[in-house]
Amino acid sequence: MKDTTLAFLNISATVRAFNFATMIVFFLACESAQVDSLEVQKPNFVIIMADDLGYGDLGSYGQLSYQTPNLDSMAANGLMFTDYHSNGAVCTPTRAALLTGKYQQMVGMEGVIYVRGKTRQTGLDTSNVTLAELLKSAGYATGVVGKWHLGYRPEYNPVHQGFDFFRGYVSGNIDYHSHYDNAGIYDWWDGLDSVSETGYVTDLLSKNATNFIKENQQEPFCLYIAHEAPHWPYQGRNDPADRFPDTEFNSQGSRQDYAGAYQEMVEVMDESVGAVLNVLDSLQLSENTLVFFCSDNGAVDSLGNNGVLRGHKSQLWEGGHRVPAIAYWPGTINPGSTDATVLSMDVLPTLLSLAESTIPASFSTTGIDFSPVFNSEALPERTTFWRYRGQQAVRQGDWKLLMRQDSTYLFDLQQDIAELQNLAGDQPEKVSELLDTLSQWEAMIDRVPQRTK
Repeated sequence: MKDTTLAFLNISATVRAFNFATMIVFFLACESAQVDSLEVQKPNFVIIMADDLGYGDLGSYGQLSYQTPNLDSMAANGLMFTDYHSNGAVCTPTRAALLTGKYQQMVGMEGVIYVRGKTRQTGLDTSNVTLAELLKSAGYATGVVGKWHLGYRPEYNPVHQGFDFFRGYVSGNIDYHSHYDNAGIYDWWDGLDSVSETGYVTDLLSKNATNFIKENQQEPFCLYIAHEAPHWPYQGRNDPADRFPDTEFNSQGSRQDYAGAYQEMVEVMDESVGAVLNVLDSLQLSENTLVFFCSDNGAVDSLGNNGVLRGHKSQLWEGGHRVPAIAYWPGTINPGSTDATVLSMDVLPTLLSLAESTIPASFSTTGIDFSPVFNSEALPERTTFWRYRGQQAVRQGDWKLLMRQDSTYLFDLQQDIAELQNLAGDQPEKVSELLDTLSQWEAMIDRVPQRTK
């Protein structure tokens, strides 16, 4: 009896030890699976950039005439920026800053790359590290659809700048239907290959963007959607094509009703945003995807709406570079608005931070991570700068110093966002202080080697 009892106890102890070991293995496996799951669940990123969209061109920013329900819904259920700025007051510089996380002057892209003339031979040198390259090294699929405008020549193509996929055009604008640029050159690409793809540019961007998301839904992805709208030519879905080779054409389009075309272009772009949001919802990706919308500069003329802001595209008044921006991420971003000062170059460090990607020691950025504002946290104070065609501007807190060929201007933007009251004569010490700061910045950026070929 004693031997039997001892045997039973030994068997029970063995079973208990086995069960305990099994439980340990089970919990370790679960923990490992959770870690693997977390690694797989890196957030996706969709960056949507409008072209020449003014600060007041969306319903959520005060536009009463247009129908922009998708962007307005993003603003209502996400974070609306009231003090977001494009790095440049024109196309190319802002795009360079967005992709490199640096002031555009530091990568040789202060001005526009024009379709004609010697600038057509220049571009964003591939020695510069881009957002796409950094995210690709972190396991992201990378794609861009739409406008590139960072080099016409093949060596500057997006596929050589870290993007796995490119479908769109390399120039500043094309005919929305025929896809010829302003020099009468056909400009629609699948990577390095010129391809024929029939359709209205905005709709083609929707199709290619949603296809990219569907094809890459099983891995983290970063998709950059660079809209042409509402940049001229002013053409709606049913307007005729105007540009063809060896023909004379009006660069802005033959339609007489520019205002009606502009409105339609904004509204169709909003539809495109809706298509992207819908595919994210249908694939159950919305809660793991940051969608960030912005414009590359202010509206170009009276067709667009810069709200109460003074000036327009190409100028360093607020109307040239303060633009609408919205961050949308259901379940992660606290809905509301923020008056944090954010620039295009801040997108790169923000996405890298959210992706928990290691930044190479050799890489530097002049942008900052603005993701703390998603949780209503403040950003560190800093001084920001702009320079374009004989204009310089420096922003420090609410103070803005603007240097133009005609005069020196100082504004308190907290009290005077419309820049109507020049305080330069009343605040000579502040002018002197900001001039010195501006001079130091210009000395710094002008020491950086210009790498454009």
